[in-house]
Amino acid sequence: MNYRVLFIISFLILAMGLSGLFFMFPDENQTAPAQNQTAGEHPVAKRQTAVLLAQTTRSVAQGALLQAGDYAFNELSVDSDDPRLKFDLKPLFENTDNYSLQGYLVKQPLQAGSFLSANLLLSPQHPDYLFSSLDPKREVPYRIYIRHGERYIFDSLKTGAVVSISSQQAMNGQNRTERNTLIRLIDNAVVLQTKIYTQDEQLLDKDRNIFGYVTVKLDVEQMKKFYSLPKDAHLIVLPNNEPPQGATNHRGIYVRKLRGQ
Repeated sequence: MNYRVLFIISFLILAMGLSGLFFMFPDENQTAPAQNQTAGEHPVAKRQTAVLLAQTTRSVAQGALLQAGDYAFNELSVDSDDPRLKFDLKPLFENTDNYSLQGYLVKQPLQAGSFLSANLLLSPQHPDYLFSSLDPKREVPYRIYIRHGERYIFDSLKTGAVVSISSQQAMNGQNRTERNTLIRLIDNAVVLQTKIYTQDEQLLDKDRNIFGYVTVKLDVEQMKKFYSLPKDAHLIVLPNNEPPQGATNHRGIYVRKLRGQ
C-alpha cells in the first residue's frame, strides 16, 4: 500500500515537472524573437521643415521702424517639433521673393538676438500702421506729392527709409533775374508710406501732373518750416542724407536776399 502511494506521488511530481517544462520553453522561444526585433529597431527620423528665421542684431526699442541693419535672416531646416517653428516668417513673404522687414514696426522692446515673429511686428500695409508709428503728442504724418518727372524716387525708396526734404523755389538773383533755388529743409525724415497712383488716379489729378506721394513723419518744429514756404515752392524728396547738389543753407539764402545779393 505504501509503495502504491509513493508511486502515485512520484508520478504526480513527474507530471508537474513535465508540465512546467512544456509551458516554459514556448515563452522562451517567443521572448527570443521579441528581443531580436527590439535590438534591430532604429529611431524613426523626424519630419524636417524649412523655415525662415530673423534675429535682431542689436536692441530695438518699442515703436521703432526696422532698418536693414537691425536684423539678419537665416533659412534652415528644423524638426517638426522644434520650438523655433513659431518664429517662421515664410508666411509673410509667400507672395514675394524679396525678403525684407525694413519699415516694419516693432510692437515691444527687443534685445539683441531676439527672434522676430509676425506677432511682434506691424506691416506697413496694416491699417493701424501709420498712426501706430507716431507719437501723437509731438509727431504728425505729412504727405509730399511726387510729380512725373521725379518718379525715379520710387525706385529706391522704401518704408522706414530716411530721406532729406528740400524746397525748390524761385529767388531773385543778381541783376534782379529770377532763378530756381534748392533749399534744404529737413535732413532726416522717416518715410511711413509710399503710393504710386494708378492710371485712373493719375487722370483724375492730371492738372497737377502727380505720379504719387510719399508720407513722412515730422515733429512740430519741422512742420513750422513748411508753413513758412512761399506758395509756389515745390518739395523735393531725396533718398539719402547727403546734401543734394545745388542745395543751399536755408538761413544763408535769406540773409543774401535781405542784402540784395
